[in-house]
Amino acid sequence: MTANLDNLAQFFRQWDKPVVILDLETTGGNFQRDRITEIAFLHFWQGEITPVSHLVNPTIPIQAFVSQLTGIDDAMVRDAPLWPELLPDVLPYLRGSLLIAHNSRFDYTFLRQECRRAGVAFAASALCSVQLSRKLYPQFHKHSLDSIIERHGLPIDLRHRAMSDVAALAQFLQLALHEKGAGAWTQFAGQLYSPRLPPPHLPPKVQAALPLFSDDFGISIWRNAAGEVLNILPHEHAYREVVALLCRLPAWAAGVAEIAFETAVGSLHAAVLCAERRLEFGGVHNEATSYHTVRWAQADNGALQAQIRPLSAGCFSAPPCGLFAYPKQAKRLLSAWAAAHGLCPRLLNILPTSIPADAPCPVVASGQTCSDACMHNDIATHNRAVQAALADFPLGDWGKHARLQITETDELSQQQHTWLFHSGALQRHDGRWYVDKNIIQIIKHKIKQKHEGVQAAF
Repeated sequence: MTANLDNLAQFFRQWDKPVVILDLETTGGNFQRDRITEIAFLHFWQGEITPVSHLVNPTIPIQAFVSQLTGIDDAMVRDAPLWPELLPDVLPYLRGSLLIAHNSRFDYTFLRQECRRAGVAFAASALCSVQLSRKLYPQFHKHSLDSIIERHGLPIDLRHRAMSDVAALAQFLQLALHEKGAGAWTQFAGQLYSPRLPPPHLPPKVQAALPLFSDDFGISIWRNAAGEVLNILPHEHAYREVVALLCRLPAWAAGVAEIAFETAVGSLHAAVLCAERRLEFGGVHNEATSYHTVRWAQADNGALQAQIRPLSAGCFSAPPCGLFAYPKQAKRLLSAWAAAHGLCPRLLNILPTSIPADAPCPVVASGQTCSDACMHNDIATHNRAVQAALADFPLGDWGKHARLQITETDELSQQQHTWLFHSGALQRHDGRWYVDKNIIQIIKHKIKQKHEGVQAAF
């Protein structure tokens, strides 16, 4: 099988990383529900070719049409090892390699999902040979593996068995190398990597870290040669996003000597992890969040007054009082709240800007009766009324409930995390409240989507 692939092996020998030609068979085509039943690949490194092939017990039934197509049925895989049991045998070959597969998105996604289900981070750069065939042979309309085998007269033993398909694909890649030349092969491949290849000449610690990333939710921690933290970033597809940054920002990345990765179960967990690490390393500043809130302060006469202020990121002893998109919204909602609870707008300091601060109460000036606190200038009564009405304070852009308990679950690994939020702020383990615009945006999206993990907390 490998003896007649010498030219391909020599071509791959020029590369700075191993190459794996891969094929998977599965119970079906659903990335969330279906599982791997067979994995086979040829591992190319420094002129050596290592074949690896395993049946896998998927723990779920194989769909009938898939068994008819592949010849793999439930009985064949019943005594095969489970995927987590196979990982020590296959992961060292796959990590840090370039994966080549026919419709690589299918194989790469299944690998990611199975590893994630097993609680193991996995990511790699990949090349789709369907797309490569289209680039190298644009005169042909069909580029399925069946079409390629027929068109080029490639020998094959059992179609839709993993190693047979791998062998046929390897023969095609070698044939294309011979017919189109190494230059065209390399040029077109360079346009198709997804995830893309990391740039060459990365620092040793960065090169060593990238294969340990997942291509799912998580955070990356970037350090310079002195070990100082340069940046901490949340990710949805960590590997491909970090590689893209390394490729797109070479001048900035030149100062990076080390990158660490921490996995997360979802977007909110990644944002919270990012915030915690930034606090740990002193990287959080009181930057604006684009939202506003109300701060309560005592006037010279002791009256509680509402002050509409920009909401800054950072840690606070108490959660925000309302979350508003802009000051006009806050004042409008405050005015309606004050009217509903019989609170004096002058004492609250929420008069329209057109009315001087020392002007008489506009409610009284209009001939209406204001609150007893206003009529008798009873500051203590005013303050008690404000405190009592805070239970019904407008939440603005936050939603229906001030306090929310939010749980985020990884459906594959079943890991989950739960947090308490109040008006956009996260309650930390030390009792303080942390505000971050990314966290607010993620929560607001979950609320809008009616995410099942969002519940009112009382």
